[in-house]
Amino acid sequence: MTQVKSWRSKGLVLYSADWNRKFLLLIVVLGLIRLLFLIVSPLELSPDEAYYWDWSRHLAFGYYSKPPMVAWLIWLSTHLLPQTEFGVRLPAVLLNLFTTLGIFFLARKMAGARAGLLAALSYSATIGSTVSGYIMTIDAPLLCFWIWTLYFFWRAQGIELGEGSPKALAFWALSGLFCGLALLSKQTAVALSGACALFFILSQGPLRLIRHKGTYVFFGIQLSVLVPFLLWNYNHGWITFVHTAHHFEQAEKTHLFRVDTFLELIGSQAGLITPIIFVTLFCASIWAVREIIKSGRNSDQWRKRVSPLVLLVLSGPLPLLAVFVLSLKQRVNANWPAPFYLSISVLLGLWLVMEKGAGKSAPFSGCRRLYRPGIILGAVLVAILYALPFLFVHTPLSSSKIDPTVRLRGWKELASKADTFLSSFPKPERTFIVARRRQSASELAFYMAGKPRVYRWNGFDRKIKSQYELWPSPIDKKGWDALVVVEEGKSLDGLEQCFRNFAPLGKIRVRLGKDRVRLFNIYEGRELQRWASR
Repeated sequence: MTQVKSWRSKGLVLYSADWNRKFLLLIVVLGLIRLLFLIVSPLELSPDEAYYWDWSRHLAFGYYSKPPMVAWLIWLSTHLLPQTEFGVRLPAVLLNLFTTLGIFFLARKMAGARAGLLAALSYSATIGSTVSGYIMTIDAPLLCFWIWTLYFFWRAQGIELGEGSPKALAFWALSGLFCGLALLSKQTAVALSGACALFFILSQGPLRLIRHKGTYVFFGIQLSVLVPFLLWNYNHGWITFVHTAHHFEQAEKTHLFRVDTFLELIGSQAGLITPIIFVTLFCASIWAVREIIKSGRNSDQWRKRVSPLVLLVLSGPLPLLAVFVLSLKQRVNANWPAPFYLSISVLLGLWLVMEKGAGKSAPFSGCRRLYRPGIILGAVLVAILYALPFLFVHTPLSSSKIDPTVRLRGWKELASKADTFLSSFPKPERTFIVARRRQSASELAFYMAGKPRVYRWNGFDRKIKSQYELWPSPIDKKGWDALVVVEEGKSLDGLEQCFRNFAPLGKIRVRLGKDRVRLFNIYEGRELQRWASR
């Protein structure tokens, strides 16, 4: 029988007979909870999920705003499973579990299984991890491929001799492959590729970067994976890159610092990471930077203690700092920093293990005592998050400003009522669906009977503002009728001129709660005459 030992680190008390078994238990519990919630959850697809699902019906090597990975994964899942919310979201559950597994393996390789378990716990007890393990968006594959890139990259660094050996080249190849897959998931992965290159330069020197065989394997595989995506963008006017650049136009136009957007980002991150864990992650980052500065270039310290900290700082705290600086110039989406917390979670595990037994005079000794209450608070908040979809529906808070589930409700009702209008047309089989916004278009496509192709009307100039403008227009449906769904307050923008006759049919009211509704105006377009052209 394995002897059970206890250890105490400034307020943190954990007992372990086998850290690997405890992590296995964590993975099993997380998997069962998230799978059960996926089965019983009353939440409908978010507009982004429905949008990416619609992409999956038109497989390509690229799309308007994002690389293709999310569409490919949804296509695979919905061809193995029914095209339901479960089929769309199951990849998010699996990817999240593999992300947690990658955190454990990386931290274990760097500082032992105890560090791995602590890092995995800190990541799992956050709102952000819980959401990414349920909502199937671009972040789910990005996070998974990000952490496994770091794991295999670190394994490749650990092979000091025989850089051209099959084992060494295999780790370089795997790290390059997973980094390429991360780049096919979201543009943010450019920071990961850059962090790996910068680490290699700092640890081996710039000349070594040029001469090392692993460099060419690592970056060569990334490039080969990206070639089809780059060719697709070349053939579409580099549309994905143009869209990405639009995210930063506001920063270029702003000459003053904005405190409001900076504080907004801090608040969103503290909420997604949970407040206490957010503080401990910050302290772990400061500790790592301090250790790196203290070590200088001492070869023994660099290889044994500081080297892993450098890789994690370059792929975590450093790009996170850049995002916070950007928030001083413009509003930043709360999910942009998500992958950086993977490295910082590993840093936290290393910090707790490496500083075990440090005295009260050690920097941030009081902060280390926050780990345990942070995990407890995080677990409580995650439990509340799972309960919210069931609680809000039966309370006066339903559809209030603090109801986070409102964007994931009401779409089935809209589609059902749209089907009723469609059945009243004289020739439903020769009637197509038109929406004004891409959110409504994708939700109608998923929830209407038969999952029809839904077109988006974006005016006669056909400016490309979504993937719908890149797909063929319904010009092949001349003479067909159309059911037009327009949000209340949204203009038709000349759509009525495309039909021989155009008339209002009524309204659809979708009740979201006590005092909130979604209103849609429904129109009938008779005999399509023309459509916008680009």
